[in-house]
Amino acid sequence: MKTEKISAILKFISIVFFALFILLMIFSIVSYTNKKIFITLLTLFLLFIIPFFIFYKYSVKIYSKNSYKKIKENKEKLNHISLNYSILKDYQKAILELKEKNTYILGRFDVIYSLNKNYKKDMKRARKIQEAMINKKILKNKFISSACFYEPFEIIGGDFFDYVYINENRILFIMSDVSGHGVEAAIVTSMLKTTFRNLSNSFNSVSSLLFEINNYLVDTLPADFYLTMIIADIDFESKKINYSNASHTPLLLIKDKEIIEYSKGGTIVGLFKNAFYEEDIIELNNGDIFLFFTDGIIEASQSKNKYDIYGINKLKKIISANKNLDADALMTIIKNDFYEYLSYRSPDDDCSMFLFKVK
Repeated sequence: MKTEKISAILKFISIVFFALFILLMIFSIVSYTNKKIFITLLTLFLLFIIPFFIFYKYSVKIYSKNSYKKIKENKEKLNHISLNYSILKDYQKAILELKEKNTYILGRFDVIYSLNKNYKKDMKRARKIQEAMINKKILKNKFISSACFYEPFEIIGGDFFDYVYINENRILFIMSDVSGHGVEAAIVTSMLKTTFRNLSNSFNSVSSLLFEINNYLVDTLPADFYLTMIIADIDFESKKINYSNASHTPLLLIKDKEIIEYSKGGTIVGLFKNAFYEEDIIELNNGDIFLFFTDGIIEASQSKNKYDIYGINKLKKIISANKNLDADALMTIIKNDFYEYLSYRSPDDDCSMFLFKVK
């Protein structure tokens, strides 16, 4: 702004000097006859013409400089506008792409939501089917009373127990724990139930039945699936148990003054064909309690510390302290103690128990 004012003033001065130059030139021509006046006018003419050229040249220089500066500024503005336009164009393009992706994601979300909803419905149906497969019917007669507990880690699980009657006072009982959780483990339990029911029709001994189940599952299951299992022939009238344990948790027998663990049998089921299994006999007395359970009970932890678990000793202690209760009341005490230990959180594995009390 300041340079523009200076340029205007210089232009004005130049015009004044130029006007004076013209006037002096006219007077010089008119006064040419008088030599003295002519020389005086010529001198003044020269004095005015030189400043005129100086001021004119300087004003032109300032004007040119200002013009160049304005052109440069305008060019920068145009470049800035061009750059902003390019950025705006890219931004608009990005917004359109995001809008398209958002529309796609929302569409996929609807599909996923629908699939998840159907999955939950299917899982609820599967839960009902699996619960129907697990025989929770309470055994109660003049010889014995019983109670059971089943809690899968997921909606469906890999724990399984069942029994069939050999006669009115004798049953063939099975409990197993399939490796893993969820749908795959549940499918294996359904296979096991069918296999157990079919083979129990030609039952000779618990060890031979375990042998046949193992061979069938070795041929049927994928290589990375296996089971622990215990099978027991329980005669209520003669008060005897014939059992065979395939690396399952021990059968606990709670007597008046002691608690005994029974683990005789053999290796896990589903990996080794023609595996050998032993069996053992347990004599029962009135008031005895025997418990089948899976490792989800004793390995349940209230923290990430693998040594901080519910444990078999705690299980024994709670049973021993309440052994005078009937089977149903005792099972309730065990469950309450178990969940109290977990601070009423869900366990991180499938959990099952089946308890019998001899009358």
